[in-house]
Amino acid sequence: MHGRDVSKEDEARVREIIRSIDKKLEYSLHDGRETGGPDFTLHLARQSWEGNIVLSIDDLKAAKSDLICRNKIRQKIKRLRDHMWDNRFSKDILGTKAAKMLKASAQREEELKRQFGRRAPRR
Repeated sequence: MHGRDVSKEDEARVREIIRSIDKKLEYSLHDGRETGGPDFTLHLARQSWEGNIVLSIDDLKAAKSDLICRNKIRQKIKRLRDHMWDNRFSKDILGTKAAKMLKASAQREEELKRQFGRRAPRR
């Protein structure tokens, strides 16, 4: 990160927190100059998932000695990662053709069950 207030020590702390959550998670830090406040944007990515979160530099500096503050940052990052994971499963991976085939096969099975449940007519 080419930030104005984030030191190498703070950047290493963010890296340590991220690695405690997921070792394969890629990240990049962006300065929050657009907002004008003492914050920065953390961009997380893994495979096709992406997400951003805004963290305060003051919270990051407080996380150096305060474990509660460190855990809050960790929970924010973990929540974003879990949200990206949940969105991954909402996409249709089979496609419409396969879904139609599965639906048709289920209907055939129901018809067969109905036929076997009927009694033969008495003579």
